[in-house]
Amino acid sequence: MRSTRVDLYGLLGVARSASVADLRRAYRRMALLHHPDRAGAASAPTFAGIADAYRVLSNPVARSAYDVSLAEQDAWMARDAGAVHAGGVDWTVGTAGWRAARAGPFADLLPRLSGRLDVLVSSRIVALDADGVIELHLNGREAASGGTAAIQMALKVACATCGGVARPRGVWCRICEHEGAVNEEVTVHVRVPARVRRGSMMTMTVPRAVDAPLRIRFCVHGLWPIRSEDIHPDYDYDE
Repeated sequence: MRSTRVDLYGLLGVARSASVADLRRAYRRMALLHHPDRAGAASAPTFAGIADAYRVLSNPVARSAYDVSLAEQDAWMARDAGAVHAGGVDWTVGTAGWRAARAGPFADLLPRLSGRLDVLVSSRIVALDADGVIELHLNGREAASGGTAAIQMALKVACATCGGVARPRGVWCRICEHEGAVNEEVTVHVRVPARVRRGSMMTMTVPRAVDAPLRIRFCVHGLWPIRSEDIHPDYDYDE
């Protein structure tokens, strides 16, 4: 079914060239003006549309997809609104009146290392140490070629409804209340360098995440002689 075109920039009253700061100021102004607590219950749909517009436009990936859809309106309107397979990771962005799904395939996806974190941990492919470091257990081929591990995990991120601006005695958000952040399933794309050395570590920041950056340790098996201190007690080295 085709969706009705919604001008997200128009909802916030900004130009398409608006900066992130411009979007934030416009959202705060419009949200305060149309909040149901101030403007009445009838303004709830308008307030929801404003929050949806800011959620999309404040996200660089979603904004890019929306901008492309403006330039290719006819083609996008003919698309199925469902998610598109993207190399093991599906994503869809949209509002109540607009939706877009784009494939972002990874030619170097590492399927064995991709999936939900809890499943990977139970399969002994990933481990979490006492300090919260995520250990990826690579076989020799994966370590030699490198690639992308797409791991779904729960993280505390800026609330997509209010854009993280909700605060006590300020903007109220029905999703996060006054927190400005929520726990959300996020797909983290971990870039594994080619010929990665065992025991090497990397730190990565996840977009929208409010927690500390993730720390990743690469545990490599099968490429070099395994030392006793490298052996993880729960890892199946025959895989």
